Amino acid sequence: MLKTPLYLFLCVLFSLQVHAQKATTYYKCVTKNGTTFSQFPCNDTATAYTINTVSGINNAPSQNYTKELNALERERIVLDLKAELRSNNHKLAILKRDKDRAEYNQQQRLNRILDDEDKKLISKDITKQLKIISKDHKKQSSNIEKRIKKLEKKIASYQ
Repeated sequence: MLKTPLYLFLCVLFSLQVHAQKATTYYKCVTKNGTTFSQFPCNDTATAYTINTVSGINNAPSQNYTKELNALERERIVLDLKAELRSNNHKLAILKRDKDRAEYNQQQRLNRILDDEDKKLISKDITKQLKIISKDHKKQSSNIEKRIKKLEKKIASYQ
């Protein structure tokens, strides 16, 4: 009684192994009605093809992608930091242009006045305005330069 199920189990297992490693042949027959595929040859012009099956599943080699992902993340961070650094350098250049433009406008104000008395009165105001412009520019540019130094340090730490 116990021998029969064990015998059946072994037969099924053996047939699966044989089937898994077995090569299967099929035939391709071309007729006037079209192309047919069969496990038996249909005529003398049938072409035989063989399919080899492999037991088991092929697994891809396990790879650890954390290093590659970390490198890509670091590269992205560096690119973002460099973009921000460029942006701050452009802000600094724009700030300098604005300061130069404001100073030029104040100098033009002085050159337009023809009377000596008016020049003396206006020159004090212009000097005051130039000091305000320089102070404001220095404050804004120092903030941007601090940010630039901080970004350069971050970029250096990632490289």
